[in-house]
Amino acid sequence: MRVIRNCFMALLSCIFVVTFYSCKKSAHEIETQNLSSAISKVNIANHSKWIVILPGLGCHGCIQEGEDFVKKYIQNKSIFFVLTNISSLKILQQKIGVQIKNCPNVYVDYDGLFNTHTDNNVYPCIVSVENGKVIEHEFQSPKNGAAFYNLRSKIIMEKQ
Repeated sequence: MRVIRNCFMALLSCIFVVTFYSCKKSAHEIETQNLSSAISKVNIANHSKWIVILPGLGCHGCIQEGEDFVKKYIQNKSIFFVLTNISSLKILQQKIGVQIKNCPNVYVDYDGLFNTHTDNNVYPCIVSVENGKVIEHEFQSPKNGAAFYNLRSKIIMEKQ
């Protein structure tokens, strides 16, 4: 009787563990859900094909590459830029040489709407959108150093 009870408890424990982990969302799913929610709250022009989210704090090299990208592509109306977790807007404007208030395709996220609530939050994020809906997203990070390169390639292909 004790063996049957122990087997039953072990089986019940296994079912609980499998159920718990199968219901848990992946980081990618959480990010997509949070990005979709943020996009729905911000007026992003329909002609925007990409959203570039640039955090002010995090991976220094990745953010520096993101700032360089903003500097070069700030006039591209198919890209909507989100600046989030910015410690000093004035310093950022000096770095990129652009007055943010003069750019209708830039949103300064003072409220943290674009926080993905995952470990990737410290990396620049590139979101592909269609009609205001998230199609895909990727982060410029030490694990993925080609995100901005990939976006540049897509922009060049679009012009041809």
